Amino acid sequence: MDRFARAFVSVLLLTAAGIGAGCGSGGSGLLTGSTPAAADAPVTPSNDDPAARPIAVAWTSARAQRCGFYFDAAKLRSSYLAFEARQPGADLARAEKTYDTTFKTIRERAASNPDYCTETKNTEIKKDLTRHLAGDFKPDLPKPKVADACGFFGCGGTSEEKWDAKKYWEDLASRSGR
Repeated sequence: MDRFARAFVSVLLLTAAGIGAGCGSGGSGLLTGSTPAAADAPVTPSNDDPAARPIAVAWTSARAQRCGFYFDAAKLRSSYLAFEARQPGADLARAEKTYDTTFKTIRERAASNPDYCTETKNTEIKKDLTRHLAGDFKPDLPKPKVADACGFFGCGGTSEEKWDAKKYWEDLASRSGR
């Protein structure tokens, strides 16, 4: 009986370790139910949070600078900080630090990607940059993408398209040259 108890405890410990590994290190794993965010998207609580303003403006400025938009990044920064100073209960030092940290982080991330400036991304940047240069500093950060439902073995594919056996076999045949 002692041998069976040890085996049972060993199985329980291995199972617990496997489940714990899925929930660690912030990745999408066995039971976390989340997907990784976009590589350049800043992390912020929500667009309603006042702390999102410096993040949004710095994010837009760093991305625009990376993609070669013609604007004065220092002037945008000072314009934003002047706006922030006029807000009731403003913590200007915190806003400035958040802005500078976000700008530096996003600039480094974007610089490491040679294919960063896509047509879609440039359209988004232009829209936000135009708003910010006009003095509208309301944040419009992307919402994080979350997986709908993940089971015990993790999250499945993200395709919205229903699986079609006929299409699968046709695609397979066309790839193999048959």
